[in-house]
Amino acid sequence: MGRALCDRLRAQGIEVFEAQRSTGVDAYAGTGLVEAFTGADVVVDCTNVTTTRAKTAIDFFGTVAANVAIAATQAGIGRVVCLSIINAADPEVNAKFGYYQGKAAQEKAYRDGLDAGRLVVVRSAQWYELARQMMGSLRAGPVAAVPHMRCRPLSVADAAVEVARAVTAPVADDIEIAGPDVLDLADVGKAIARRTGSPKWVFGVNVGGAAIRDGHLVPDHPDVVTQTSLDQWIEQAYPATASAVGRG
Repeated sequence: MGRALCDRLRAQGIEVFEAQRSTGVDAYAGTGLVEAFTGADVVVDCTNVTTTRAKTAIDFFGTVAANVAIAATQAGIGRVVCLSIINAADPEVNAKFGYYQGKAAQEKAYRDGLDAGRLVVVRSAQWYELARQMMGSLRAGPVAAVPHMRCRPLSVADAAVEVARAVTAPVADDIEIAGPDVLDLADVGKAIARRTGSPKWVFGVNVGGAAIRDGHLVPDHPDVVTQTSLDQWIEQAYPATASAVGRG
C-alpha cells in the first residue's frame, strides 16, 4: 500500500517523503520522525508487521502510533491518516486474531494521542492481494492454504485511490472502503491458483475464530464501494498470454 499510495500521490503532483528505515526513520524506535514530518501537511501511517501473535502486534502498532502522534504534534502536522481494517477493533472479531488486536491498539493510540479533528482513519476491507500473500507464506510444494475470511475484498490499487483522497481532500472524515462482492478469501486464493496454475491445490483453513468466517468483517454500510471485481483484478494481475506456431 505504501508504494501504491506514493506512486498515486506523486502522479497527482504531490511531494512525498517516504519515512522508512532506508531514509533514516524508524517509527517503532521513534527516531527521525520529527525531522521527516517537519514541513509536511499530512502524515499517512501505512506501517505493517507480519505476525499472528497478539503481544507482538499490539506492541508494534501501539508503539508506532504513539510515536507518530507525538512527532506529528511536535511538527505541527494538521492531519494524520491511519490505514486500518474494517471491524478489526471489534472484540468479537479480534478475540482470537492477534494481528487485529494490534490494529485495535493502533486506532486507540491515535485517538489517545491526537485531537479528533486531526485524525482520519481509513478502514479497508481485505485486499485481493492478501490471498496471494497467504498462499506464498502458507505453502508446501503444490499445496497452499488460505484462511476462511468472509469479507468484501478489493484491490490495493482501488484502496490507494481512497487513501489518497483522504490525504488531499480539504475536509476528510473516517471512511470504510469495501469491494463490490462478499467473498471468502479462500475462494480468492483458489481463483488465483486456477488462473496461474500454481499451486495445484488450495485449501481453506479456519483461523482467528468464528466471527471472521461468519461475516463480521463485512461492513453494514461502507462509505465507498470500489468497482474492480475479482475477475477483473485477476485479468489485470495475470493477463492471458498466447503464442502461435506456424507450419513451414
